[in-house]
Amino acid sequence: MFSRRFFALAALLAITGCHSSEKGLPVNLYECDAGESAIRHVIQNLPELNPGVAKNYSIVLGEISRDGMMTPATTEFVKRLADLKLEFVNAIDLKAIEPDQIVVDNKNRLATFVLQLRVLRQLSPTTWEAETGWSYKRDFGRAKLRLESKDGKFTVVASEKLSS
Repeated sequence: MFSRRFFALAALLAITGCHSSEKGLPVNLYECDAGESAIRHVIQNLPELNPGVAKNYSIVLGEISRDGMMTPATTEFVKRLADLKLEFVNAIDLKAIEPDQIVVDNKNRLATFVLQLRVLRQLSPTTWEAETGWSYKRDFGRAKLRLESKDGKFTVVASEKLSS
């Protein structure tokens, strides 16, 4: 159990470094159309790391605490991304392996892209803001997104990389 919590501290500490002074929605409301659009944007903009090597993906909602506590996305939310034909694993099933504390799926030991929807807030009836992050082995990235809703469909209209 400790190793499950430790992996987030060791492997994801870099993507949690940015602190937001404004609170967003409660984490249990992140699994909405705006949250889905933000995660899709993150996936579409992931770098091609280790081409040809099998990978899987895991989604974490909200903050990852210093002691590794986190909120994994629900199975229902992950199913909304089924059209991407990616292998998703629940964040509870991840662990860090030595010697480099690389985050892997506990079942098949594949290195995992951990996708974080850190903050989601509604700025107006049609405008949303999201803070996102990802990590894979020793690489990571963070971004702030602005999303617009038109006719019930969300589109990312601005993306700003956040410093590491």
